[in-house]
Amino acid sequence: MQILLIDDNEKLCLLYQNLLSRGGHETRIETKGEHALEAIRTARPDLILLDIMMEPVSGWEVLEQIRSNPDVADIPVIILTGKVLTALEAVKYGLKIEGFVMKPLERTMLLKVIDDISDVLSESMDQYTRAISAGMPPERAAECRDAVKKSNILQFLRENLAKQEELLREEAENNEEILHSLDEMREMIAAEYQKIHKIMEKCP
Repeated sequence: MQILLIDDNEKLCLLYQNLLSRGGHETRIETKGEHALEAIRTARPDLILLDIMMEPVSGWEVLEQIRSNPDVADIPVIILTGKVLTALEAVKYGLKIEGFVMKPLERTMLLKVIDDISDVLSESMDQYTRAISAGMPPERAAECRDAVKKSNILQFLRENLAKQEELLREEAENNEEILHSLDEMREMIAAEYQKIHKIMEKCP
């Protein structure tokens, strides 16, 4: 795959670039979040690996820029971070990403995540092709395609919720705000699963 790695730690970028190259992926590096959108437009990648903890422009801000730009909004994004997503982050950004990798990265782990995302993208395009072949209009076929991708990320969010509950169990018992955010995340996941189920019922 053609991969763009966006991370303000140049040494780590070079390390990850080497790992990815050995896995057969051509990887470019961008170490300034404020230049990320320009780098994406200059040479459109198949996949973006995006670090969250960057300054002065955070990875979340870069993600919002990507998703709000029609020319690049459909590019898959895997976020890189050294911490588990909070419930608030998961609710706000969870459906805008395709994957999540914890730092520090192991070569096999990173390559597996990329392979898994590649498989999901291939499956989603197969679904789109089947829908078109069955006579569905492109916009409906696209809903079938996107439902496959969304189902994958919801599985990740459900696993993230379980981690959050385990990490925050004692603290959450005495903190209504934490409990509320976890409940909100749980309700969001359940609601999105219901939407996907309704869409997939009508897909070939």
